[in-house]
Formats: sequence, structure tokens, C-alpha cells
Amino acid sequence: MTQTYDAIVIGAGVMGASIAFHLAERGLKVAILERKVTASGATGHSSGLVRMHYDLAAESELTFASYKNYFSNWKERVGGECGFIQTGFMQIAKREHEDKLRGNVANQQRIGINTSVISADDVKKLVPDFLTDQFDFAAYEPDSGYADATLTTNSFIEAAKRNGATLIQNCEVTAIHTSGGAVKGVSTTQGEFATPTVISAAGAWAKHVAKLADVEIPLETWTHDVAFLHRPPSLGKIPAVIDDTINCYFRPEGSALILAAGEDESLRGEPPDAEDQIPTDTFLEKLIDQMVQRIPKIEESGLHSIHVGRDGITPDQRAI
Repeated sequence: MTQTYDAIVIGAGVMGASIAFHLAERGLKVAILERKVTASGATGHSSGLVRMHYDLAAESELTFASYKNYFSNWKERVGGECGFIQTGFMQIAKREHEDKLRGNVANQQRIGINTSVISADDVKKLVPDFLTDQFDFAAYEPDSGYADATLTTNSFIEAAKRNGATLIQNCEVTAIHTSGGAVKGVSTTQGEFATPTVISAAGAWAKHVAKLADVEIPLETWTHDVAFLHRPPSLGKIPAVIDDTINCYFRPEGSALILAAGEDESLRGEPPDAEDQIPTDTFLEKLIDQMVQRIPKIEESGLHSIHVGRDGITPDQRAI
């Protein structure tokens, strides 16, 4: 028997969960169709940075709204937990990029974001364990930090369900039916669904989903390796950091670990369902070599675990 909904959301990662939450909040009858289980794609492997420093003002506006209206007010706005930890965030830039960074910060301040350009000496005062001889300045957001992407997803879904949404897991979309340029429904491994609206939030599988509706989108698969390192016992507090001078980013992971990844280590073009390949020893060696330039004490660390995540990425890395 065909089930009928006002809207079908394909994908139960954090984006699909958020979309379903907002549609259900507006009174629509919504179904979320997930080929596996919630947060089983890129969301479950997300670094979860909550920051507002972006080159594009529109992205800063969106992330500021997310912080102000959601992450800083999660229980009241959504309910449940999102795991947000306020650590502060630093964007460390190369000396030759000072004008660009200052311009970004000025734009963000106009939006209302609590951010500023601070000197390397200021960074050293905030984080005494950092080496600061490679840069002169950084953007600093004291309100930012990181969240748990899986908790965030599950909270959105539970809130959507309270507003009448339906989550169907292990339900792969196999066809999108259209007529006269309009969507009519979808076929899945769990039956037929009639709907006038389909929203794809399929991440690395979004290109495939679009093709089901005879739509081509400029998207390829982006594979990213992330390491969890044991936190050196003598290391003090550190913020979340994107560091262009050493081409990596890192943040605390609770009190015992540090999440870290290289900014230049991502592979593109692998099939989204490709078997995960554990990174080679050279990945970890290079990452430690990068991080020790900022945190010398990282040499006291050891590897806890590594995970591999895949997402979809456009040529300009902007949303479609």
C-alpha cells in the first residue's frame, strides 16, 4: 500500500534531520528515509566544529544563526542533547593572508559575531602550550567550540517525531517518480511513497539520488581521515583550531583525547560505498609532524583510533 506524505527527506544525517524537524514544526507530514541508520554517513564521522569564521559572509550568517538560535539554546529550542562544548575557536592564518583574515573578521563583526583578530602574543597567553613563532595573528571566537553530530541528529529526529514526522531506517530509495516536471513519489526497498516534495540530504550519495530524478549536480565524493590522539597529561586547555600554517585542524575530544586531521589529506572521487581503508602509518606520522609545530607536547601522545568518513563536495566547496 502506498503511503502519502507532504514531504520526503532522503537521508537521516544531521542535515536531513534538521530539515525534517523544521518541516514538521511547520505542520507538514514528513517521512525521513534512511538507507542504513541515523548518522551512519558523514555525520557519524563529523569533527563537529561549531564556528563562524568563513570566507563567505552568507556562511558566517548561517553558522551564527545556528549558534545563536540552536547550539547556545539547544534544550529550549530543540530538546535533548547536542553535546556542545564551548572551547573557543581559533583560525590561524599565514602572514601573507593577514588582509584576508582581517576582512573576514570585519564582516563577521558586522553580522554580530563575537570575534576579533588577536596577536601571536595573545594566543600564547590564552594557550601557553602553543608555539607561536610561525604566525603573527589569528581570528578568535570565544563562544565557539564543538558539538556531537550524532547527538545533534538524534535530538532533531526525536523533536521531528514529536511533531508527527516518521523515520524509516534501512529504506533505500530506488526511484524518484516525476510527471510534467513535478515529483509524484518515490520507490524504496520498503515500498512506495507518494509525495509532491522530495528533499535530498544524502551527502556522498546525493549525486546518485539526483540522477534518480534525471538531475545532474556537480558533486563528487570526498574522503577524509581523522585521528583521535591520547591527550598528553601535561597539556593544558586548548581551543578548537584550524591552522593554515601547518595545514591541519584539531580540537579537544572530551578530557582524554584530541581529534586531529590534515587539511590536505582528503581523497576525492572514491565511490561512496567503497570499503573504508585504514590510513597508512605515514598519515599519522605526517599529522604528528604537523601538530608538533603548534603543540610540542603532542610528541608525548599516542594513537587512540582513526576513522574514515565520506561526504559530497562541490567544485567550489559551497552548498548547492
